[in-house]
Amino acid sequence: MPTYNGAEYFDACLDGLLAQGLRDIEVLVGDDLSTDDTLEIARRRGDPRLRILPFQTRAGMSRNWSRCIAEARGKYVALVAQDDLVLPQWGERLVQLLESHPEADLAFGRRKFGIEDDRSRATIGEFFETKYPAILARFYARIETVIPSEVMIDAALEHRFEVNLIGEPSFTMFRRDHPATREGYHPEMKQLIDWEFAARFFLVGPILHCPEELGTYRLHAAGSSIGNSPLDLQHREYRLLMDSVLSRSSSRLSEVQATFLRERRSERLDAISAQVQELLAHARIRDSERAQLLAHARVLEVERSHLRGHANTLESEREQLLAHVRTLEVEREHLRGHVQTLEKILRKIHGMQTYRFLCRIKDLFGVRKAR
Repeated sequence: MPTYNGAEYFDACLDGLLAQGLRDIEVLVGDDLSTDDTLEIARRRGDPRLRILPFQTRAGMSRNWSRCIAEARGKYVALVAQDDLVLPQWGERLVQLLESHPEADLAFGRRKFGIEDDRSRATIGEFFETKYPAILARFYARIETVIPSEVMIDAALEHRFEVNLIGEPSFTMFRRDHPATREGYHPEMKQLIDWEFAARFFLVGPILHCPEELGTYRLHAAGSSIGNSPLDLQHREYRLLMDSVLSRSSSRLSEVQATFLRERRSERLDAISAQVQELLAHARIRDSERAQLLAHARVLEVERSHLRGHANTLESEREQLLAHVRTLEVEREHLRGHVQTLEKILRKIHGMQTYRFLCRIKDLFGVRKAR
């Protein structure tokens, strides 16, 4: 089991593997420097069938897959994804097939698809719920337990090698001594990596089919099927797949078949080229829009500078007005002091006039005393 930050689904996957009826089974956990609780979940099990390898370097998906199968010690090897589910009979069925048919080096079983979230359903739900099951139903109807190489090649060619008819690694098992096992997985592939690996088996010999459902392939937002779905990546992966198939199957493919695949590969390359040109055109448009935005930004900066200058002028005028107001306030205080002084003088004047008036009245009545 190659693992990387798979704690959310890992426990359930381990449950299925450790519930196998096989007596002689080793579950190897090869961890690619997880930062969550993936390793702790494995260690808590304390099961002697578990062999835990916490690798010290980050390898990425394909290289971690390869170093996991390189560490395997059993006669048969299966690479089970950390988020898939296998049924208790999974191992027994595939081992029995390989034991019964020594002429074949790979066996695969059927599986269900479990879509775990709305994002996954919106992205690939239609394919995995409708289109892919219909393709597989037609394929299953034409094969038996032993699938000769030419039958498998014809079935793959019917879909131009664009559809993985065998399925995900979790539901396949292969012999450890096969050259493909020793070579490992394609280091540059992600989306079609399992199909390319399986093709190395059926291009040179028969493979085996188990008609039972052996588990569930779970699709979720953090899974590789979602992350590897962009069209440009699919075109690139198909080119790598065709390079591998054409280089390994010269003795198995007729000239017509090889020409068909080369033409299809060329079509995909043309599609990649067209996408690149479209991206470049979009980039030029974005560059033009960016230049316009920069020019507009420069105009806005000039206007901003003008506004800042105007604001500084207004601030200066405001300071002058405030200074004038303060001057007027001082003058007002001075005037108030003058008014108060005048009021005192007026009160004194008013008092003297009253005294003189009384004196005159006394004089009139002859009551004022002589001084």
